[in-house]
Amino acid sequence: MNETHLSQTKDKNMICNKRLFVLAFITLACTAAGVANAKPAQPSAEELTAALENLACSGPKPRVAIYGFYATGKMAAFEGYNVGDGLAAQLATELTRTNCFVVLDRTGLSNILREQELGLAGVVNRETAPGAGRIIGAEVIIKGTITEFDPNKRGGGVTLGFALPNTPLGVRLGRNGSKAHVGLDISVIDATNGQVKFAHRVTADSKTGGWTIGLDFEDASLGGDTFAKSPLGIASRNALGQAVLKIAEDLRSTAPRRFQIASTDANEVYLNADLSSGVREGDLYKVSTVVRTLIDPATGLLLDTIEREVGRVRIVEVTERYARAELIEGTRVKRGDFVHL
Repeated sequence: MNETHLSQTKDKNMICNKRLFVLAFITLACTAAGVANAKPAQPSAEELTAALENLACSGPKPRVAIYGFYATGKMAAFEGYNVGDGLAAQLATELTRTNCFVVLDRTGLSNILREQELGLAGVVNRETAPGAGRIIGAEVIIKGTITEFDPNKRGGGVTLGFALPNTPLGVRLGRNGSKAHVGLDISVIDATNGQVKFAHRVTADSKTGGWTIGLDFEDASLGGDTFAKSPLGIASRNALGQAVLKIAEDLRSTAPRRFQIASTDANEVYLNADLSSGVREGDLYKVSTVVRTLIDPATGLLLDTIEREVGRVRIVEVTERYARAELIEGTRVKRGDFVHL
C-alpha cells in the first residue's frame, strides 16, 4: 500500500510539474507578445530615421549654432558622462546628416580660438595657422535644456521556476526589462536680437528586455541574462530626432527663398547657392539691395528692410559649392546683394 501510494504521489508531482512548465512558457509567451504588439505612443526609431532621411530642403542653408545643453543635478552627469555636451554633439550630428543646415558647433569653440592664438603668437607656422576673424557667424542659436532624464524610469520582470522530479535540480525561466525616459526643451533663437522664434518640448521613451534562464542545484545556482543595448541612448536620439524635424519645419516655413552675391566679375556674379539649393541653369532671378532698415525703438527688434531692385541675372552654372550667373540687367550689383525670384 505504501509503495503504491508513493508511486501515485510521484506521478501526481510529475503531472503538476509538467503543468507548471507549460504554464510558465504560456505566461512568458503572452508577456512577450503583449510587449511586441503594444503600439508606442511616440514615433519609433525606424520611423524617425526614415523621416530624417527623407527630409526635403531647398534654398539657402540656415547657419545654426549649437551650444551645450543646460542641465543640473543628477541630469548633468550619468556614470561620469557629461550629458549636456553629449546631447549637443548628438544634435549636431543629426542636423548635419540632413544636409539642410550649416552647423556650427560652439561646444568646441575654445579649442578653435586657442589654435588661432597659437598662430597669432608665432608658435605655429603662420602659413599653416588658421586665420583669425573667419569663424562663421550664426543666424540661429539652438538652446536646449534637459528637463527629464531617467535611465531607469521603470523596470521589472517575471520569473517562474519549477523542480525536476526525482532530481535535486530546478529550472528558472523569466523575462526582465527596463525603460528609459528623456525630456528636452528646445528653443530656436534669432542670433541677431536674441528673440526666441520657436520653442518645443520633446520627450522619448525606450525599452529593452531579455530572457533569464537559470539552473538550480541544491544550494548552487547558475543563470544568465541576455539584454539588448541600454535604452538610454536610444531614447536620447529619438528625442533629438523629433527636435530636428521640428527645427527644420520652423526654419523652412520662415526662411525666405533667396541667396546672396559672393563676388562680382565684369558681367558675371557668383552666388552662395549650390546643387542642393534647387537653383538650376537658365533660371532668372532679381537682384535687390537693402537701402534702409526699420528698427523698433521700444524693443530694438528689426521690423523690416526696405530693398530696391538693381538688376537681373541668369544662372549659367551650378556647382557643389556655388552658382555662377550672368548679369543681364543693371550695373550696380555688389557683394552681399540679395538674389531672389
